[in-house]
Amino acid sequence: MLISAIVAGVGAGVVLGGDLRRLGTLAVRWWPLLAAAILVRLAGPFVPFAPLPLYLGSFAAILVVVAGNLRLPGVPLIGVGAALNLAVVSLNGGMPVDLAAVAAAGSSGPHDPLHFALTADTRLPWLADVIPLGIVRNVYSVGDLVIAAGGFWLPFARVRG
Repeated sequence: MLISAIVAGVGAGVVLGGDLRRLGTLAVRWWPLLAAAILVRLAGPFVPFAPLPLYLGSFAAILVVVAGNLRLPGVPLIGVGAALNLAVVSLNGGMPVDLAAVAAAGSSGPHDPLHFALTADTRLPWLADVIPLGIVRNVYSVGDLVIAAGGFWLPFARVRG
């Protein structure tokens, strides 16, 4: 979802008269840590011995990068979204998923050890994966949508100048 939001932000910025070359002036502090965090986040579900610590560590690293880049437009939103996801995941030992939302999205849901069915015992259930988006046949959390909003705003604002 984040990649789609970034692409949409770039596209919208260009369509509304922005200059794509302005992206070349974007300086992200600690970008290697961000790249490592994203790689760890993507690999986490496939690591059988410690996916949850990797998942939590990747969110923590993203928050460190956010702290170093708060002056960039959209980055505070990315931080809020990451913090929301970190909260629900850390309190539940993974990301709860609303199975009714999965069905509404026409999805089979995620199938990895980090995601599991939302129950009455779920802490902060409103922050879990509860928002169905049928157009992409997936279910997202409030944190995911806030991260996507920040991911849209950052390149959009840069391209627009």
